[in-house]
Amino acid sequence: MKRVVIAAQRRITLTGLVMFLCTMLAMVWVLQWSDATRKVDRLLHDNWVRASQRAVPEDVVIVAIDSRSLAKLGRWPWSRELQARLVEQLQLQGVKAGVLDLLYVEPSDLPEQDARLARAIASLPVSILPVLTEGGRGSAASELVPTPSILRHVTDLGHVFLPIDDDGIVRRQYLKAGINHSHWPSLSLAALGALGEAPEPLPGLLREAQGIEGEWVENNEILIPFYGPNGTFRRVSAVDLIEGNLPNGQLKDKVVFVGMTTTGLGDVVPTPVSALNQSMPGVEIHANVFAALRDESTVVQINGYLNMLVALILLPALLYSYSRATPRWALLGAVMGVGLPILLSFLLYVYARLWYAPLSAALPLLGSYLLWSWHRLEYVNRFLARERGKLEPFMPAVNAENNEPLASFFRSAERHLPIQGWRISAGGQMFMGGTGLPDTRIVGMQGRWNAVDGVHSRQYPGKRSLNIEIVFNDSQYRHGIMQFVNNLARVRARGDVTRLSGSIERLQSNALKLSEQMEWLRSVKIFADTVLDGSPVGFAVWSAAGECLRSSRLLYSSVPAFQERAQFVDFLACIGEPLTSREGRERFDKLILEREPWQIIYSADERELVINFSAVGDTLADRLICVSVLDVTDIRSAERARSEMVDYLSHDLRSPLISALYLLEPNSDPRVEQNIKTSLAMMDDLLHVARADSLSEVKFTSVYFNGVLDNSLDQMLPQALNKRIQFDIESDEEVDLWVKGDAASLERAIANILSNAIKYSPEDTTVRVRLFQEGEQAVLIIEDQGVGIDPDMLGQLFTRFRRDAKIATQFKGIGLGLALVTRVVSLHNGKVAASNTDEGTRITLELPLEVEAPEAE
Repeated sequence: MKRVVIAAQRRITLTGLVMFLCTMLAMVWVLQWSDATRKVDRLLHDNWVRASQRAVPEDVVIVAIDSRSLAKLGRWPWSRELQARLVEQLQLQGVKAGVLDLLYVEPSDLPEQDARLARAIASLPVSILPVLTEGGRGSAASELVPTPSILRHVTDLGHVFLPIDDDGIVRRQYLKAGINHSHWPSLSLAALGALGEAPEPLPGLLREAQGIEGEWVENNEILIPFYGPNGTFRRVSAVDLIEGNLPNGQLKDKVVFVGMTTTGLGDVVPTPVSALNQSMPGVEIHANVFAALRDESTVVQINGYLNMLVALILLPALLYSYSRATPRWALLGAVMGVGLPILLSFLLYVYARLWYAPLSAALPLLGSYLLWSWHRLEYVNRFLARERGKLEPFMPAVNAENNEPLASFFRSAERHLPIQGWRISAGGQMFMGGTGLPDTRIVGMQGRWNAVDGVHSRQYPGKRSLNIEIVFNDSQYRHGIMQFVNNLARVRARGDVTRLSGSIERLQSNALKLSEQMEWLRSVKIFADTVLDGSPVGFAVWSAAGECLRSSRLLYSSVPAFQERAQFVDFLACIGEPLTSREGRERFDKLILEREPWQIIYSADERELVINFSAVGDTLADRLICVSVLDVTDIRSAERARSEMVDYLSHDLRSPLISALYLLEPNSDPRVEQNIKTSLAMMDDLLHVARADSLSEVKFTSVYFNGVLDNSLDQMLPQALNKRIQFDIESDEEVDLWVKGDAASLERAIANILSNAIKYSPEDTTVRVRLFQEGEQAVLIIEDQGVGIDPDMLGQLFTRFRRDAKIATQFKGIGLGLALVTRVVSLHNGKVAASNTDEGTRITLELPLEVEAPEAE
């Protein structure tokens, strides 16, 4: 019961599962709160961006102030006149809008050039210029707009602030930003607004509407879904546009972004789609934002605490799969569980334009498998160690480095098997026996037996390798003997040491050791089955509930009506002992509930079986009902033959002798009468011994031992009176002594003891008789004042036909009287002993008392 309680305490309960689930959810919350998975989540985001690249719109073009333009037109900054020519060419090309990512916050030294640039900007249908923002994020912020001469001709202004993440990559933009208020649209949003295509409502995460005085305020954060890497949007070199190298109308109705694309002169930054260290210029980033806003493909980050909901849905399913599935399927379930948040993130990004950072949920899902696996391994390891500990006391003690037990095996095998000679060597020791082996040791092969000049040898690996050499008398049996040697635990233990010595993993070591112990248990089972089936006694075992646990083949052949695995009561019915009678039911209950043995004589088809029942086990939970079936047909045949002989002695021989005794003439030779009486006495002794041999405990009844003694004394009183011998009787009349046995046999045994006491005592003496109870025994002591017994004969006194040679000629007899006493007493589970006293001989007889004396009638 204690083992069951311990197992119950260690099993996984519903409370344990809930606590485990709460622990995993807490881990999700901590990861989300600490933003610990931010960097890896960004890698996933960048992969989703690259996976969802698409074709750029044809009406968005970039006029690039590139290296070729700088090489031909001079270094930056160009004159306002040259920049005015660029804008004038845009007007001549018929662009739909011009978005100039160029700063004009200071006037030039030549006002007429500023005026020309202003006129050129005014000639565009839509013109957008940037606002220069400086400071912010903890320092004083400022906003610088174009010069008044230019500002009055601009359609709208927009900020060009591109936030850079802590890994140096631009992934997002704020559609609205400004000092104190987010009043400036982004450059791209300003262009869409001027064209009347601004999305309503604005996408992106909303933040506080107003910041601290003088602080930069950002709002409507979006993630940029880049169309491709640097150079994806169509580009026109500024030098080609200024010099009029472009065909007329090539930029007609196009939204043109003008800006720096040369590294070192503008805001060229890394992006998720940057490849081969090719960063993207800010003007192209603005073009990406413009196109994404127009086709409504911008991406918004959703609340990260969605991970709590995802984990709350997936964790119970995973925990259920861990508890029910095999480790292989549990691992597959864990991989699928970890992949589901990542797959959900990808699907949301592609189809819902939402960015969900999944690793705060995926990592705890993976951690759940690791923790569960740890728990499983810990439980398995603890279980293996515990089971090993339980089996260890029952395992045979095998010392792989002790060669003496193996040598002892071969010494015994040499005398019983066809082995002519043998030799074992290991660890510098050598043992050998028999003949036929060469003087030089033959080293065998590892893993198999090989024969050289009639010597079979094999080497077994281990810390100290073992080499065995055998010479066989009869090669016919060599394979069986070699297999026998291979299976010896004393041999296999060496290989086990080698196999375990290379393992540093405790679980593996415990598993291997337990496997060896289980292999030994299997061999024990095979041994038990072999012994059970090969036993000359049929055998079966039932539980206290009557379920058949084991049975031998001989039982079924001895009791053909018994069906395989039948219940105990069915077996009793098969042997003619149904539980219909009161006596049978009482015996049945005492057997099962009180473990009282039971014996039945069963006869069928000229066969006679002795069936013994016994119960073992202190409690009903451990109790086993063991039944043995012994075929005593041949023994009973011999007993019947002996019974017939007894009948022959008692009738066919005794009757003529008795008749002859009565027909003797008064004046006949007295020796004839004496010889007839001696023969009759001899036959009486043989008859009594034969009857004692045929006694059966099955026929025993409750016997009043005090009465048996009285009857024996009455029977021997005439013989005592003939020699003037008195009986001195000491008995407690208030104590009734009851024994289980046969009254007639007990009476005859006591009479024989009294007869010997009278026979070997001189006239006018006393025979002392004492009867008393000592513990659970009835004790009878008979002392005479006779000739005593030779001390050398005391140990042989109760043997049949053995007499004291010193008095054999003086007192006639054949030595069966005390043999009868010994036989009767042993059948009654008692003891008898003889000793000498100062005056004669003492015979002590002890018989077990009945547990419960029968009620007086």
